[in-house]
Amino acid sequence: MKQFKYFPFSEVFDYKRGVRFTEDEHIIGDIPYVSSSKDNNGINDYVAPPLTTKKGAKVIVYNNCLTISNSGSVGYLFYHNYNFIASDHVTIFWPKGRMLTKNIALYLKPVFEKIRYKYNFGREISNSRLERENILLPVDKNNAPDWNYMENYTNNITKNVKFNPIETLNISTCYKDIKKWGEFSFIDKKLWTRITHGQRLIAEDRISGDIDYYSASEFNNSQTDQISNPLFIEKNCIVYNTFASAFYVENEFTASDEIYCFHNEKLNKYNALFITTIMKKNKYKFQFGRKAFYNKFCNETIRLPITQKGDPDWQYMEDYIKSLPYADLI
Repeated sequence: MKQFKYFPFSEVFDYKRGVRFTEDEHIIGDIPYVSSSKDNNGINDYVAPPLTTKKGAKVIVYNNCLTISNSGSVGYLFYHNYNFIASDHVTIFWPKGRMLTKNIALYLKPVFEKIRYKYNFGREISNSRLERENILLPVDKNNAPDWNYMENYTNNITKNVKFNPIETLNISTCYKDIKKWGEFSFIDKKLWTRITHGQRLIAEDRISGDIDYYSASEFNNSQTDQISNPLFIEKNCIVYNTFASAFYVENEFTASDEIYCFHNEKLNKYNALFITTIMKKNKYKFQFGRKAFYNKFCNETIRLPITQKGDPDWQYMEDYIKSLPYADLI
């Protein structure tokens, strides 16, 4: 058993806020751009960073650091053992006078994320607030953070973790056929034969059953319940919720009024995965205060591969997804 002590954040870590790097400044490259997302280790783009932003701020390339999201998905922490740059919605930090390791980073992640309950969209993690945070850490005989203990503790856990890779028949990630792309409205009739709106069915009125019920959720592909008294039934369509997340549903289901169902008889699980990925690129425009209802998303556009006639190329999208590793397991 170890002794633990609360340490002021600023006493243990060096830190620096990222810089504002607007979307119109992004040039496609291979350096991860970390922002306030809880997905993909906070990475939301890959860029060729400039030396300075348009406003003259120096763009620093970091490596072997931790980042914590100040806004958006507030309080999520990630370790980056590779070159990256960070937005001003992120604070980058590392231990004072100590080389950060993967094991130490993994130890610190759940410790830091314990403070997430204090913050939200209306109360972001500013650097001044972070400075006042106290972090509970194990101590050594000198009453300092026991980094060796953190290293060994994580190592003892991870060495017992076994990774069993999933085999896939597809080994190529390069799809040779290059297509022209066209712009479509979110509600374009070339893209959708119809768009239907779910119907409200409050929890007290639902009867348990085996019909999937979809609502506004980021989890489980937006499926939140199973009922036996649906107000309507749909199938083989893309469900788009008011959080601007899109998922494909193949079998019969029903949905709340926070779901829109996008239909086309050419949809299947392959080309639908292609399209939902593109649809979710507009997600950053919506939040709790601006939900993705019809009057909001109807003005949005997406770009998709097209045929010579300018129609969506459903076959190309299907073939592209089938060419990817693990597509044979879908």
